[in-house]
Amino acid sequence: MNRRDFLKLTALAIALRSGMPNFLARAAALADGERTLVVVQLSGGNDGLNTLVPYSSGAYYAARPTIAIPKREIIPLDEELGMHPNLRQLAALYDDGDLAWIESVGYPNANRSHFTSMAIWHTADLGAAREGWISRIVERVGDPFCATYLGSSLPGALRGGEATLPAIDDLASFRLELPDAVHNGFQAILDLPRNAEAAFIEQSTRKMLLDSKRLQQRAARYRPAVSYPNTSFARKLQEAATLIATGNDERVIYLTLGGFDTHAGQRSQQDRLLSTLAAGLSAFQNDLRAQGLDDKVLILAFSEFGRRVAENGSAGTDHGEGGVMLALGKAVRGGIHGSIPDLEHLHRGDLRYQQDFRGVYAQALDRWLNVPSREVLGADFPGPDFV
Repeated sequence: MNRRDFLKLTALAIALRSGMPNFLARAAALADGERTLVVVQLSGGNDGLNTLVPYSSGAYYAARPTIAIPKREIIPLDEELGMHPNLRQLAALYDDGDLAWIESVGYPNANRSHFTSMAIWHTADLGAAREGWISRIVERVGDPFCATYLGSSLPGALRGGEATLPAIDDLASFRLELPDAVHNGFQAILDLPRNAEAAFIEQSTRKMLLDSKRLQQRAARYRPAVSYPNTSFARKLQEAATLIATGNDERVIYLTLGGFDTHAGQRSQQDRLLSTLAAGLSAFQNDLRAQGLDDKVLILAFSEFGRRVAENGSAGTDHGEGGVMLALGKAVRGGIHGSIPDLEHLHRGDLRYQQDFRGVYAQALDRWLNVPSREVLGADFPGPDFV
């Protein structure tokens, strides 16, 4: 526990002792606690054109003489667009109506810097001047343990705000423990008699301290209904399924799959990553379905930007603008949302974005998490009807 966490814990102790309301007593009624949003960050800038391929476009093949996906290999979704062949494990989910592709997603005046663009997506702010958009969800839900990052370094989307959100690198060894120096004093504060809001805070705090211990017990009893691939990404998805199936009240689970910065040798690199993505998501969704939980989980995958339309001299692509997102879940309105990429009218050699990514966030907030998007995003953003 670092100094910042200790100070927040101390502030909570003061609130417990004085009976003052705290962030734990705020808007818990906003969330029913039964729905989970799983956010998958595809780090590096995934090439949307080789993910959801405009295989009917001559301009696509002209711009990519060596890295374009051959028509004979594509999984056609309609007469114009089809999936990369390594996404075949998602084809059945698409046919079932559980998979939606959201085309040409981006934001105004796109920035091609990894750091800056990812900060914009993390904060849902074009100036990247706010706290993470998921940390703002947490403030409104009122439970600092309702959002979790499965990984070692907390991303910007979960940083800032009033609560330090957990980053769990290994679910089996995760613990929430107080330093020995403050344990007895904090326990004495918890044991003081209180009522009303202060009693609620006390119960919430005890729940936080106990849940990390109970989590290991529940996780040990969990048995996945499918075999997950032997990849780090799939293991994180299995941990996400464990959190959901064991009733840990997770509202947002965040994880990453990196390596999409394909400046050279794109086909081998992206092909492998898309196979990892599809195999992991397929296992996760089928596990949830077998557990009877697929109607309670929405998966949303994004990347900080797309790639240039034309391939470069190293059989790769450089940083671009508009990209593609996917949404997966039983509640998803499957299909392709948005217009086919216009390869004849580019912006600086890039695909023009047609859908502001904040509109996609807004749909997930309003229609899935039941958290008012305007309160989180600061304005109204129209989005595709994918959920």
